[in-house]
Amino acid sequence: MGKLAAEKKNGYGTRNLRDNPMEEQLAAIKLAKIVIATMNTRDFVEFAKHLADDAVFDFPGSGEVAGKKRIIIFLKALLRKYPELAFTIEDTIAEDHKACICWTNKGISSKGEPYHNRGVTLVYMAAGKIVYISDYFKDTSFTKS
Repeated sequence: MGKLAAEKKNGYGTRNLRDNPMEEQLAAIKLAKIVIATMNTRDFVEFAKHLADDAVFDFPGSGEVAGKKRIIIFLKALLRKYPELAFTIEDTIAEDHKACICWTNKGISSKGEPYHNRGVTLVYMAAGKIVYISDYFKDTSFTKS
């Protein structure tokens, strides 16, 4: 079993808020909302403060991107395809050290074409940092361009 698979199975190590599950869930939701806020503000300096150095981002069509610096480079490159893009949070779900954000987005591509999508972002946390992000979309056609 690889390191990431083992960490997923074991809940990404010690759950620092385990004695208070509600507090742990609220912390996970807060971090998940930071992911969405970052996509809206493009403030990667602030985002980096909440991302573990060895975090992993699993993105449709691209697979896993490992490491804080690589994740930020990847997101910046992705957002260059969408000079205008706004996310709206529709719902949040949390359990233990995990949170799920259901969202919609809309914007304009770098080709000047309108864009919209719906999806889910799953976020795992450990020791108060984001350690794993995985995105799931309704429309993945943009990953082919």
